[in-house]
Amino acid sequence: MIDLAVPTDTLALFNLRQYFKKNSKETFKYIFFDNFEYIHNLYLSGKLRDITFDNIQKTILCSSVYLGFDLFECPNCGHETIVPHTCSSRFCSKCGSKAAQQRAAHVSAMAFESKHRHIVFTIPKELRPFFLKDR
Repeated sequence: MIDLAVPTDTLALFNLRQYFKKNSKETFKYIFFDNFEYIHNLYLSGKLRDITFDNIQKTILCSSVYLGFDLFECPNCGHETIVPHTCSSRFCSKCGSKAAQQRAAHVSAMAFESKHRHIVFTIPKELRPFFLKDR
């Protein structure tokens, strides 16, 4: 994840902006990256849960070499290609939409052939306080 123990001068060496597309200012990844200091202060004050903060960090680092990468080399010409790893988080707009499409295809394959489907995932009323208390 993002190492906050690294001095600010050293953080300037890591240019994460090179991993963002030019017209991506409206994406969650850019918004989180742009406001990371504010988000980190929320986390330190206890207003942000650990899992939420971890997912925000994963979203920022998604498809960057900081999460790891695979290096492929052509045996003929020696050309190398780096393929960065993704965060695989449902919270991430890129990885989450991929997971949603896979889930929809899986549910469609299990469902009966019909013109209309309606699926509702509901927690029973008696169990809702437990889910609200311990998320």
